Amino acid sequence: MQAAVPRFFVEPDQVAGGRATLTGADANHLSRALRAQVGETIVIVEDGRVEHGLHLDEVTPSRVSGSILWSRVVDGEPRLAVHVLQSVPAQAMDATVESLTEAGAATIRPVLTHRSVSRPDPSRVIHRLERWRAIARESAQLAGRAAPPDVHSILPLREALAGLPPGTRILACVISQDAVPIMSAVPAPPANVGLIIGPEGGLDADDLRALADSAATNVHLGTRTLPSRLAGAVATSLLLAGAGDLDAVAAPRPA
Repeated sequence: MQAAVPRFFVEPDQVAGGRATLTGADANHLSRALRAQVGETIVIVEDGRVEHGLHLDEVTPSRVSGSILWSRVVDGEPRLAVHVLQSVPAQAMDATVESLTEAGAATIRPVLTHRSVSRPDPSRVIHRLERWRAIARESAQLAGRAAPPDVHSILPLREALAGLPPGTRILACVISQDAVPIMSAVPAPPANVGLIIGPEGGLDADDLRALADSAATNVHLGTRTLPSRLAGAVATSLLLAGAGDLDAVAAPRPA
């Protein structure tokens, strides 16, 4: 039942004096799609740091506001930051962003590899990026996260690797005899991991050279072959499980 309580991300300037206000798309979604009513309680997350229980006393398509019943520090975000370098699949990138967000990816970095089937038209890249960020935001709210993952611009693999935080351990999901089980390559948190998910046709020699130059470790997900659109979410979940980030149960909301 807790999962059914609507959850929205807000900025600090939307919270003041024991009250909070939502406007624009969030207010419209609450009033029209979710049919929120005066007297109901929703959860808002302020700046990714504090969550509040908000008792609604005004609900219109342009403005939703209420009084704060309780507040607490947001927890539950993984200590292991998994940065997913996802080869843009021919289909279902929207669903891929959704599943990576729900699994707990810290950032999502769409990449172009030499065998990537999908080659977005440059004129549509900005539109697609905006859509992916909107999907990540909505998915993070539904999943109970503290904040959505940052969805980066589409880059060639080598450039995306260069943009990872310093000290990131790079793990490449590949079908190779030298690959090790992914659970054996989990670093002790807190740490950054760059997780490489290639296209359906696999990574070619140029991609593998880029990974070798970045000191990547080859890992596998077992004997089954997963489609690119699913492999990232499965691998992210395994990494977080190995790091102990899935050990705790979600804390109940205050009464």
